[in-house]
Amino acid sequence: MISHIRVAAATASILALVASVSLQAQDFIDADDLMEIDDLLDDETSNETIADPFEDINRAIFGFNNAVYKNVFQPFTRQYVRIVPKEPRKGLSNFFDNLGYPIRLTGNVLQFKFGRASQETGRFLVNTTAGLAGFMDAAKEFENLNPPKEDIGQALGVWGVKHGFYIVLPFAGPTSLRDFVGRLGGRVVDPIPEPWSQLDESEDRLDLQIVDTVNDLPEIIDLYNSITDSAIDPYIAVRDGYTQLRAGKVKE
Repeated sequence: MISHIRVAAATASILALVASVSLQAQDFIDADDLMEIDDLLDDETSNETIADPFEDINRAIFGFNNAVYKNVFQPFTRQYVRIVPKEPRKGLSNFFDNLGYPIRLTGNVLQFKFGRASQETGRFLVNTTAGLAGFMDAAKEFENLNPPKEDIGQALGVWGVKHGFYIVLPFAGPTSLRDFVGRLGGRVVDPIPEPWSQLDESEDRLDLQIVDTVNDLPEIIDLYNSITDSAIDPYIAVRDGYTQLRAGKVKE
C-alpha cells in the first residue's frame, strides 16, 4: 500500500511540474494537431523546411521527452482511462476547448478574419449556454459554427514572420521561435493562467491546468506513438510533421 501511495505521489508531482512548465512555456501539442501531423507525414509533396541549428540539444530534449511519455505518462494514462469513463473525459475536453475561445478569437481578429471571429463567438455562446458551460459540443450541429482553429502564431505567420528556428521544449514538445512567441502572446488572453481571470488563487489555476493536461494525455500519447513507432527517425518525423502542420495552418 505504501509503495502505491509513493508512486501516486511521485506521479502527481511530475504532472504538477508538467503543468507548471506548460504555464510558463507552451501547452502540449493537442490531439487534433498530432492527428494532422500523422496524415501529413504520408504527403511526400511538401517541401516545407525549418532551420534546426540546435539539433543536438533538441534531440537530447526529444529523447528525454520520449522516455517520459512512454515510461511515465503512458502507464499513468492507461490507469486514468480505466478509472474515468470516455464520456466524462470527452466532456472535460469540450469544456477546456470552449475556454480557448479568447485565443482563437484573437488569432482571427489579428488576421482580420472577422467572419471567422463571429463564428467563433457564436460557437462559444452556443456551447456555453446550450452546451452546459461547454461540457457538451452543441455547436457541432451547426456547420457555420465550426471554423478552423486560429492562434496568434498563425497570425504572425500571415503577417510574414517566418518560423525562425525549431525548438523542442522539455515536456511540452515541438515548437518554433515564432510559435513560441505566439504562445506567450496567447497567455495574455488565456482565461486559465492569467491572474486577472475569475480564478483568484494560483493553486486553482494550476489545478485546472493539470486537469486539462491529464485529460488530454491518453489521446495525445496514442497518436504520438503512432507517429514515432513507425518512423525510421522519430525526431525528424515529428519535426517535419510539425513544420508542415504549421505552414498549412498559416495558409488556411
